[in-house]
Amino acid sequence: MSDGRPFHAPRSLTRRQLFRAAALLPVAVRAQTRESKPVGYWPLRGDARDHSGQENHAVNHGVNLETGQFDGRGSYLEVPARPVLDPRTGDFSISSWVYTEAPVLDTLGDVVSKFDPAARRGFTLSLYSTSGGYNGQGSDRHVAFGVDNARTGEWEDCGRPSPTSSYVSNSLTVYDGSLYAATTDGATERDWSHVYRYVGSARWEDCGRVGALKTRGVGPMIVHESSLFAANWSYDWTRVSKEALDTCHVYRYRGGQEWEDCGAPGRCRRLFGLASYNGNLYVLGDDNQCHVWEGGQSWRPCGSFPSLVHPMLVHDGMLHVGAFGGNVGGAFRQAQVYAFDGAKWTSLGCPIQMPEREDQIHALMVYRGKLHATTWPTGKVGAHDNGQWVDCGRLGDSTESNALVVYNGKLYAGTIPGAEVFRFEGEQSWTRLRRFSSPEVAEGAPLKNIRWGRVTSLTVHSGKLFAGIGGYTSALADAPANTRGNVFSFQAGQCVCYDRDLGAGWKHLAALRRGGRLELYIDGKLQATSQPFTAGDYDLSTTAPLKIGFGEFDYFSGRIREVRLYHRALSGSEIAKLASRAGGDFR
Repeated sequence: MSDGRPFHAPRSLTRRQLFRAAALLPVAVRAQTRESKPVGYWPLRGDARDHSGQENHAVNHGVNLETGQFDGRGSYLEVPARPVLDPRTGDFSISSWVYTEAPVLDTLGDVVSKFDPAARRGFTLSLYSTSGGYNGQGSDRHVAFGVDNARTGEWEDCGRPSPTSSYVSNSLTVYDGSLYAATTDGATERDWSHVYRYVGSARWEDCGRVGALKTRGVGPMIVHESSLFAANWSYDWTRVSKEALDTCHVYRYRGGQEWEDCGAPGRCRRLFGLASYNGNLYVLGDDNQCHVWEGGQSWRPCGSFPSLVHPMLVHDGMLHVGAFGGNVGGAFRQAQVYAFDGAKWTSLGCPIQMPEREDQIHALMVYRGKLHATTWPTGKVGAHDNGQWVDCGRLGDSTESNALVVYNGKLYAGTIPGAEVFRFEGEQSWTRLRRFSSPEVAEGAPLKNIRWGRVTSLTVHSGKLFAGIGGYTSALADAPANTRGNVFSFQAGQCVCYDRDLGAGWKHLAALRRGGRLELYIDGKLQATSQPFTAGDYDLSTTAPLKIGFGEFDYFSGRIREVRLYHRALSGSEIAKLASRAGGDFR
């Protein structure tokens, strides 16, 4: 095979030798050219055809091919499965230009995927915003690239953010490359309402007490317009109305241990969910209202509900919230999901239609393009599909889930009472991955609510899934710490993330497997590398189609151009060349 240098025939060769050398040269050149060219190249400039010469033409499902616009609600390109598209165990590279708008009006979605969810095999390249627990998405744009072949790692104890709290709040949030966690309650009032930054291994750095008010904890956190925001709460519903506690405020992080007071949304003892939607910051309070920030310390109500509202989610151009059911005007009303278009709220109904009451909704997430919601007391998840809710089954013997997240191609959930993490396998099937509950809540033993444990929050950071653990009421007096108050991490397959804000506009992404590592390049520069692994463990051959603008997370919201797939690892200089085109080339 040619080593890439020009061929020069020695002068001493005979005519016959020259003829043989000339006959062999095209074979070597063709082999080298085949290796260097992509196995698929979709410019998306007016057609969905493969311009690599390999005939891997895509079927268009509603994409505007003149502009490369993907609507985030159902449009994508599908390339039928062929062996030539499978990287198998070898090196491969994905190169693509993507464009996202500001402000954020949707989950961002998948760029390229070829993944079989039943076999947990293939690869995904996605954009997403950080969120955890009750939070809706932030306005930040992160990138995740993962491969899997049904590989499952071990859970790692990442330590205790607060030495005296038994409750990691519904708060895990990634901001500017780091993971942050808030805690509730503690041994003394000085231990209340702290936020911590994860610095690796089992070590956490104290980012200070959030405000000087008498509030027992910090609940939701979110990234909004390049800043980290946190909201106070005194979560323990068994005591909150009986104690002398202050009204909760929202704060903006100023670095170190400094927090700027952004005022009080209403007069709430608990603030449950934060979301960044259409350039505005929203929060839910225990006054059964949604409030929008108007800057400074000013907030105004923008929606009222019959009962408490906890989780938030931005999806398909609308802000969604989950409202509890209960006795309203003398009649029982089931829990409801509501959608807000910036002007009015519309009910999407109750996620699980059952004869018995369905009282509460605690988590919202998008998976495979559909809105999913968790319900109490059945411990089930429902998916909103074409205006109807579909029952996705119960998570073991759980009664409630406070956390949903999509990680490396699969949907994960965290539950109560056993503080368990489950993986969704499709239909109504869930796999239990870990039970974090203390011995007091062992399988089959009589349960006492006060000793229950819960997975309060799930989020993706540094290529891993992180889980925050808390008690039932959040009060240290009710349950000892044990695993409560700790954060754990888990790895499925191999994944690498860009944990900073990608920013709006045109960006070039390159994701590749080079031997036993994954690499992620942003605008031509290497930004993240995975830990080493055995490449032979990850045969990515699958009969699943290759999809552009869709996958296991959501339909892509924005524009995509110049998608290339190679069966080799591109060099840094090749990636820089592909990333050198100005964004204006695609307008």
